[in-house]
Amino acid sequence: MTNKTLRILIADEHPCQRLQLEKMLNGLGYYRIAPVESFDELQRLVHCALEPFNLLLGNYELGSHAGVDLARFCRVSAQIQHALLYHSQHLKVPAVPQAERQAVNVSLPQVPDNDALLSFMAIIDAPVVIGKLELPPGMRAGGKQAPPRRNFAHTVFNR
Repeated sequence: MTNKTLRILIADEHPCQRLQLEKMLNGLGYYRIAPVESFDELQRLVHCALEPFNLLLGNYELGSHAGVDLARFCRVSAQIQHALLYHSQHLKVPAVPQAERQAVNVSLPQVPDNDALLSFMAIIDAPVVIGKLELPPGMRAGGKQAPPRRNFAHTVFNR
């Protein structure tokens, strides 16, 4: 199940690639997407963000044109949780062990295709189980049935 609240940045100087990536993400159920076309624009957005971006999909060349190592920029920025960086066309996202999924940074030789993007989103958007709660005694398997629900239609709020 996709987490529709993920904040995603697409950083690429080529409008067609930005649009293609945005459409692929939309097809996967992600809509909180901000496309940027220059490193200056990316830097301003990241530094002024009130809450961190969950993912940066970025073209290495965007940073190199500005004289910046984009991978290092992502590692040192507290406002970017995960990064999927590519060089400029069919590939496979490498497996990332569960223990190393806190801040995933992957570099690809080409623009991610739909399968690669789907694989990466499955890594960073996996549901997190915080804990399990005990069921009340009446709801446990083999226990008594829960008491019947009462109709509280006539309360103070609808008099």
